[in-house]
Amino acid sequence: MGKSNTVKSSHVRFGRRTYFFDVNQKSGSDKKYLRITESQFQGEGKERKYNSFILFPEEVKDFQNNLNEVAGFLSES
Repeated sequence: MGKSNTVKSSHVRFGRRTYFFDVNQKSGSDKKYLRITESQFQGEGKERKYNSFILFPEEVKDFQNNLNEVAGFLSES
């Protein structure tokens, strides 16, 4: 993907898992993207496992809509 600069960053922790939300901008370009990374402790040591994926601006709206739709089922009885 080339070198990039972080424009905005946020995170949230849930026990052994941390989720990072980073908006990055490709160097020398105005193109931005969202990288969502899960960091999880493995076992009793300090070793971590990382998983991440990237969303481009044109994908964020559909991602949000689908997340909101399925998350709505969590609160239904």
